[in-house]
Amino acid sequence: MIESQQSHGVLQLVINRPEKKNALTREMYQQLSDAIIRANEDEAVSAIVISGAGGVFTAGNDLDDFRARATDANPKPSAGLAFIEALMNCDTPVIAAVEGMAIGIGTTLLLHVDVVVAAESAKFKTAFVDLGLVPEAASTVTMPLHLGARKATDLLLLGEVISGNDARECGLVSRIVDDGQALFEALALAKNLANKPREALRASKRLIRAPWREQIEQALKREREVFSERLRSEDCRAALDKLAQR
Repeated sequence: MIESQQSHGVLQLVINRPEKKNALTREMYQQLSDAIIRANEDEAVSAIVISGAGGVFTAGNDLDDFRARATDANPKPSAGLAFIEALMNCDTPVIAAVEGMAIGIGTTLLLHVDVVVAAESAKFKTAFVDLGLVPEAASTVTMPLHLGARKATDLLLLGEVISGNDARECGLVSRIVDDGQALFEALALAKNLANKPREALRASKRLIRAPWREQIEQALKREREVFSERLRSEDCRAALDKLAQR
């Protein structure tokens, strides 16, 4: 599930489900959302670090959860998007430490954090179209904004896998470190942030994001509607059933 530890102004959140490659369930999304919201209101927290256990960041949304939502006549609001909204509304700086795979929302959530530290062998991929779905987490705006329209198309439509170095080159990742060192570097950066004036950090983050905030919120709303429709489509159900049989 989600493990948390707070020390010297830094909250560390660890996605800990290595037997499922840290795939995120509804409960895990809720735990992440709650932790981020609490930390944002906690004057003792000046930085947040998100990482994955077992040498993997996350394989994305749990496929069993997807299948349950696809067949539910009255699906609950997306816990994954609630988590993204918690990140969007977080004034506290957030750093992601990526080792191994970052799939689906494992990639798109990175567009809502402030610093991404990745291991050289990390791999990034979105497979929304392959699953009969559409991009989510406002990635139709944030990915072109960070990476440019051409690279965003490679990731979101073609579903290309990119390496840590490629991710650094195109702007998805802030810095690359040796394998096994991403969390150490992320924690060092977080401690550096925690030594700075907290309110100046938070105000600066708000100003950096202000020019694009309305566009991102609108994209999240557009994508939510279409994603919900596609999740109940025959294309999506067939793709999820096929994956379940592997």
